[in-house]
Amino acid sequence: MAQYNYVALSKSGQKIKGSYEAASREEVSTYLHEQGLVVIAIDENIGLSFKRLGQVQLGGVPLKDRVIFVKQLSTMLSAGLPIIQALEILVQQATNSSLRDKLQKAYKDVESGASLSEAFSKQKSIFTELQISLLVAGEKSGTLNEVMLQIADDMQKSKEVRGKIVGAMIYPIILIVVMIAVLVMMLLFMIPAVKSLYFDFGVTELPGVTAFLVSLSDFVSDPRALVIIILVNVFGVVGLRYYYSTVSGRWVIDSLLLKVPVAGTIIEKTHLTQFNRLLAMLLRNGVSIVEALRVISKSMSNVTYKQTILESRDEVVKGSSLSVPLARGKVFPIIMVKMLATGEETGKLDKVAADMGVYYASELEEITANLTKLIEPFMLLAVGGMVAFLAVAVYLPLYQLGQYIS
Repeated sequence: MAQYNYVALSKSGQKIKGSYEAASREEVSTYLHEQGLVVIAIDENIGLSFKRLGQVQLGGVPLKDRVIFVKQLSTMLSAGLPIIQALEILVQQATNSSLRDKLQKAYKDVESGASLSEAFSKQKSIFTELQISLLVAGEKSGTLNEVMLQIADDMQKSKEVRGKIVGAMIYPIILIVVMIAVLVMMLLFMIPAVKSLYFDFGVTELPGVTAFLVSLSDFVSDPRALVIIILVNVFGVVGLRYYYSTVSGRWVIDSLLLKVPVAGTIIEKTHLTQFNRLLAMLLRNGVSIVEALRVISKSMSNVTYKQTILESRDEVVKGSSLSVPLARGKVFPIIMVKMLATGEETGKLDKVAADMGVYYASELEEITANLTKLIEPFMLLAVGGMVAFLAVAVYLPLYQLGQYIS
């Protein structure tokens, strides 16, 4: 999913600017047309925000605020409070301005006679499409309280996993920053001094590794180098974002991410946990398997899983069982596919999916809990490699000079 900025005209001719999270520009355009707006421009927001490292957001509303809101709403509904009254209280209590504005709009819609799911379907940044589907099912079955509790629990688990991953990444990020700082300081101060020392001794021909380090030092010392580095990074980020926005680019990058050590495993376990947990939730609340697969596919961030689920949905529509196309896609583990096949045969697909969700969630939790330990060998290898390279580059000419003097 990407964030898109749009400019549109209302029926009265008023210019409206905003942002919307979607998989493509076409999805944003469809959403705006559904709102009765005339599209003027849609541009992908490729800006970077350090705030997202510690606070995952969806359309401007932080995940932590959404979790608190859903928990409070589910508690009020469980206590027997009318929906309209619960929303009124939550509007008054909301501290996040974006959340408060959206709750205010939802409150007015419910007050006008709309259902909770209809009201929040217009406020895309609070509930996902999948969660809206659950709300619809809960309203139809009269189990809205239970559905809200399930959504709150699912959001809380997602928040905890993301928090653990971000927390575990703090140490490697700090180490990388320190490594870069040390390297830059050496290139700016130590290497020029060593270079002068060798030239004073009459050493004009340096070994290859030392010559490379000296050239790198000369480049970094040039004031124009900073401008070049910034431009290369900016164009690199923009180019990568553009490439990822294309169909072929997204396939290539998402496929490569699954093969990255540690990170690929986390992505895989996250998607397996999410797929099984959401499938169980939707089926238990009366959503058809065809609709469940459609909604789940939209919640998948990796296109390889998204495409496999969509292809499986098409096969299920034709009368196939779910397990057959999932196995053909080769992104889901065979043991999981066989377990789901057993669930289909026994009529307990929702229970089996729930069990598989718990299983993969425990694996994901174990990985995230030991993430620092898993990354540490790679970090030590990087630090050791840098130290060894610098030592060889600096002391190899000294060794040759000593031999020459002898």
